[in-house]
Amino acid sequence: MNQTELTESLKRISEKEYQRFRRFHHTHSKKSLHISGNDVFYYSCGCGKPAILTFAGGWGPPEIIYDMILSLEEKNKIIVIDVSPFDDPEDLCRGINRVLESENTERVLLSGQSMSGIVAQTYLKRNAERVTGLILTNTIAPRKERCKKWALALFKAMPQPFLRAATRIKLKSLGEFEKEVSNEVKERRRFAAALMRHIMDQYFTKKNTLNMLKLAYSFNEKDTYSEDDFTTWQGRALIVTSKDDPYHSDVYILMQSIPNAELFTFPSGFKHTAPQIFREEFYALIQQFADKLR
Repeated sequence: MNQTELTESLKRISEKEYQRFRRFHHTHSKKSLHISGNDVFYYSCGCGKPAILTFAGGWGPPEIIYDMILSLEEKNKIIVIDVSPFDDPEDLCRGINRVLESENTERVLLSGQSMSGIVAQTYLKRNAERVTGLILTNTIAPRKERCKKWALALFKAMPQPFLRAATRIKLKSLGEFEKEVSNEVKERRRFAAALMRHIMDQYFTKKNTLNMLKLAYSFNEKDTYSEDDFTTWQGRALIVTSKDDPYHSDVYILMQSIPNAELFTFPSGFKHTAPQIFREEFYALIQQFADKLR
């Protein structure tokens, strides 16, 4: 699908959402730094302290969370980093710090959802002194029993079309929910799904996908932590979940392991998509938490 066909396809799904996405592209410029032999792309916009630092994770480039940027940049500085070039947690954190130094940003409110919650925890463990607050949404805690070397070896051996298909199936399952929603939300979700399908065709190279899997494997193998690891940390944490999210069972580990943590629970029936279904409420929750830190 060429750019013209994509534009027409997205407009047919939702003119309103397409115009919002188009406005983002016309008003925001992606930046880049050359770090450890890789070009690392990111957005930095808005103003305010502490800056909100988040990631697209392995699920797509930074512009995939354009909606969050548009919703929060008026009152906050927001930095969104594409961490796909990294497959090692130490290199990952050095790369993130290079971006923060380039943006003259000392301390951050760290936010991670789903896969990017792994990145956020990896960074927190190594750089807690730079983190004033932490928001983890529908994500996992590190568990060594998830380390299956055969699985990583299998993914490495997979041809790219099969690896992409496996990723597509996983993403589709995470996007399913049971309860009925308004036509406006349905339209918005169809737009997001169409945009993600296009991004997968452009962005989900074998290298990017394997880097994501390697980071997740290393996280489970090496990055278990407890409250004792943060005895000097003075920050606050917010854990966001819904009871039918696939990763909800890990919430109890997160609450026990991270100091000064409070819990927010979305209504059930929407599984992993609850923050996107309740979009305005989710962004208001982030804003309220950011305001508390100030």
